[in-house]
Amino acid sequence: MAIEETNRPEAPSRSSHRHTMAHDELVTHSELTDKPISGHRKGVLMVIDKQIGGHRLGGTVVAMVLGGVVLTWLVVWVVLLPRIFKRYRDQLLRLGPAKKLLKKYNDTNRKISGTKRSSWCLLTHVGRRSGRTYQTPLGAYPYGDGFLLPLGYGTQTDWYRNIMAAGTCELAWKGQTYQLERPELISGPNALHAWPMWERITLRLAGVHDFVWLHEPKEKAAESA
Repeated sequence: MAIEETNRPEAPSRSSHRHTMAHDELVTHSELTDKPISGHRKGVLMVIDKQIGGHRLGGTVVAMVLGGVVLTWLVVWVVLLPRIFKRYRDQLLRLGPAKKLLKKYNDTNRKISGTKRSSWCLLTHVGRRSGRTYQTPLGAYPYGDGFLLPLGYGTQTDWYRNIMAAGTCELAWKGQTYQLERPELISGPNALHAWPMWERITLRLAGVHDFVWLHEPKEKAAESA
């Protein structure tokens, strides 16, 4: 006896079931991501944007203020003070605070001048009247058979008068010590152009036009030649 087959609905397979679930999850995720941002979230984002913009603007303002302070300090220290001191040197040195400030400044520079890392030299000279030995930190740069020293405060400066009276001095520069003689007062574009660009600009702004040219001893110069 034949058994009649009935048309029963086919049970879904596991693979098709997984596909349907994945599709449903994809649709649900798509609906979530495509959902428009609410007004509250827009407000939060706007606040965050404003805070970020405010921080950037604040950083720019702080940088500009610091740059202005540094520029002002350079102008006062490099340009105005040498001009004022050159004009009113004698009057200022009679004042106690100015004399103490100058001494403290020289003491601080004296510790590093003449070392390899410093662009300043340390000039050792003998007092023309006292006979005592003094050390003065100064700017210096090689020139010809010796060095150039800027005469920022005029020919009444003590170190200049001392070396002119003695005719000799000792100069430490970049970690080396040089015995120099025959100090010579010079001025003009040739002496100024011997300096690097930045220092040349600084010297011009400070109103420095005169220099002292210190030479190596003749015997050493002949040996070098």
